[in-house]
Amino acid sequence: MIRIGTSGWVYGDWRDRFYPKGVPQRRWLAYYAERFDTVELNATTYRLPTMAQVQLWCESVPPQFRYTVKLSRLITHRRDLPERIDRFIANYFERAACFTPEKLAQILVQFPPYLKRDDAHLETFLRKLPPEYHYVVEFRNASWFAPDIADILRRRNVAFCIHDYPGMRVPPWITSNATAYVRFHGAAGLYVGSYSRRSLRRWADKIAELATQANDVYVYFNNDTAAAAPHDAAALRKMLLA
Repeated sequence: MIRIGTSGWVYGDWRDRFYPKGVPQRRWLAYYAERFDTVELNATTYRLPTMAQVQLWCESVPPQFRYTVKLSRLITHRRDLPERIDRFIANYFERAACFTPEKLAQILVQFPPYLKRDDAHLETFLRKLPPEYHYVVEFRNASWFAPDIADILRRRNVAFCIHDYPGMRVPPWITSNATAYVRFHGAAGLYVGSYSRRSLRRWADKIAELATQANDVYVYFNNDTAAAAPHDAAALRKMLLA
């Protein structure tokens, strides 16, 4: 199955560009979920949602809808792993458990650009995460793009995030037989710019190929400025369904 969505759904400049006039913000998730079957939760990077908020999110979408939830930067954005990291992890996953199992597809682990390759750090980090969840790792420093890193991910069946972060050449690794994962960060710069039809067509072919190598493919557009993301996501989905 190929699922396509956006990184978040609450952006002020999506009003009148994606969300029609007259649709109040409290109805935006339901409106979004009528058009897409997945979303990436970026807000969880910065703060934990309340249990009531998570329950509302789960109740506001159809049964087939799936969330990808981003791991907190209090956990991912560290060069070392202090003792208190275990407490941060416990707090985060206590809240993640509020998602019903069928609604939560995976946890996205996004390492920062300043974090360079450290095999031992990666091994220790992954061992600390609860094993009952599926994980995807996005590296934003090119030093990580080495065969040994791919092997570490494969041994743990952790998916590798294929993305187009500016200035990077990211290998098209498939490290999990369960999931292939793609993020689009912007055609004209980080979070900015719509993708051309020609570019989307090339990606449609690549994504169709990824679907032959993994059970599920998750694709998210993070070019949220001026509502480029939902329009590109809809265009790509139309190409794949044609």
